[in-house]
Amino acid sequence: MTPSQKAHRQGTLYMLLVIAIWGAFLPVAKSALVEVDPYWLTLMRFATAALVFLVLLGLREGRDKISTEGRPWTLLIFGICGFAGFGVSLFEGLRLTRPEISAMILALGPIQMALVQWWRTHRRPDNFTQAMIVLALVGELLVVTSGDLRRLIGGDALGNGLVFLASLFWTAYTLGGQQFPTWSPVRYTALSCTAGSLGIVIAVIIATLAGHSQPPSAAQIIVVWPELAYTVFCVSVFGILFWNMGVAKLGPISAGLFANFAPVITYLIAIAQGRRPDAIELAGALIVLVALIANNRHQRGKALQTDAA
Repeated sequence: MTPSQKAHRQGTLYMLLVIAIWGAFLPVAKSALVEVDPYWLTLMRFATAALVFLVLLGLREGRDKISTEGRPWTLLIFGICGFAGFGVSLFEGLRLTRPEISAMILALGPIQMALVQWWRTHRRPDNFTQAMIVLALVGELLVVTSGDLRRLIGGDALGNGLVFLASLFWTAYTLGGQQFPTWSPVRYTALSCTAGSLGIVIAVIIATLAGHSQPPSAAQIIVVWPELAYTVFCVSVFGILFWNMGVAKLGPISAGLFANFAPVITYLIAIAQGRRPDAIELAGALIVLVALIANNRHQRGKALQTDAA
C-alpha cells in the first residue's frame, strides 16, 4: 500500500467516525434537553471542550501558542458567534423542532458559505454552483414545509428559524478562521472556544437572572448523564478532532463530501424511533443531498484543474 493510499484509507475512517458522531448528535442532544436547558448544556459542552483543546494546543504546539497575538477582540467576536451564538440558538431551536429537520438545515452550511463569499467578494459563483444553490434551497423548503407553506409561519417555524440562525453563526465563525491564516486549526479552535466560553458564561448569568434558565440539579444530570457525556466528549471533542484529522488526510473538499451524509444518519435514527417522514419531506432531503454532493464534486473538479494548471 502506497503512502497516498494509506492516508486516504485513514482519512476515510476518520470521516466515517465523524458521520456517525454528528449524525447521532441532534437526537441525543434532544434527549438531554429534557433535563438540562440550552444555556447550561451549551456551557457544559464548550467549556469542557475548551479545556481539552487548550491542553492539546499546549502539548502539540507549545505554551507560547496559547496567545491571541494582540487580537483578543477579533477572537472574542468569532468565538461568541461559533460557540455562544451557535450553541444556544441550536439547542433552543432543537427543543422546538425535530432533530432530522435541524440536521437538514445545518447541512446548508456550504451553500451559506458560497452566498457569503459572493456578497463579500462580489464574485458571482459559476452557473453550476448557482443552480445547486437554488436546488438545495428548494429541497430545504420541501423538508421544512412538507409541501404546506403555512408551516413557514406556524408549528415548528420558530424552532427551525433558531436552528437556521445557529447555522449563520457557525458560517460566520468558520469564515472567521480566514482572519488567522497563520494559525493551525487546533489553535484557532482552542482559543476561539475559550473566548466563546466567556460569552456563554455571560449569557448563562443573564438568562438565569431573568428566570429563563436554571442550573440542572444533580438528579437531573444523573438522569441524562449518557446523553451529556456523548454531547460533551464525543461530539465536541472527538468529533472535531476526527474532523481535523480527516481534513488533513483527505483535504477540505473531499472531507466536506463525507460530512454531507451526516443527516442521513439522523433520519435513520428518527425512522428507528418510529417516525415516518412523508414522501415530500424525504424527496426534499434527497434533493438537498444531491445538490450538496454535486456541488462538492464540481468544486473538487475545479480544484484539480487548477492544480494541474
